[in-house]
Amino acid sequence: MSYTEVSHEHLESMDNTHILLFHEEQKKAEEIEFSFIKTGLENKQTCFYTTNDPEKLKENMKKFGIDVDTSIKNGLLNIVKIPKEFEDYEKMIMDKVKSLPQDGKIRVVSTHYFDFNKEAKTESMEEIEQCVDDRFHKIPGNFICSFHVPSVNKELAPKFMKNLLDSHHEILFLTKEDQIEKFSFV
Repeated sequence: MSYTEVSHEHLESMDNTHILLFHEEQKKAEEIEFSFIKTGLENKQTCFYTTNDPEKLKENMKKFGIDVDTSIKNGLLNIVKIPKEFEDYEKMIMDKVKSLPQDGKIRVVSTHYFDFNKEAKTESMEEIEQCVDDRFHKIPGNFICSFHVPSVNKELAPKFMKNLLDSHHEILFLTKEDQIEKFSFV
């Protein structure tokens, strides 16, 4: 299955799903993420997107065809800046999850471009994902957690990726060949 089929068909067939997206190339992952957000905005759903660089994200979203300024102004698009330090991220993301609106469908894309080079970081990220999943029944919509695989230390990657599988309903692997492998756990 190509990544465009996933972004245009498969993701739209899901309802209230916690999705894990492993990828090697940010540009291809962004196309999936942006399509997911754009469709949500077109359906008047509140969308959240976490990023390390909000200005670059806005620029890339505009190039993709998303009316960023209007969507932010009308409250449908919420861009959340990720703190530079991973330790600050944990509190920020948990506070955001607790404050997500409950009165309508939402979409969330949470990107993770931290350098996962220490076991303490991978364990903390696993705990965050498990906490999100434990509260997922209260989240009225779909949530994509996007991980850049080359950012994970190769020695830590097998255990880290396996543990992340336990806290998600759907796993997507985006390859450099623009193919998607998908696995569902619900």
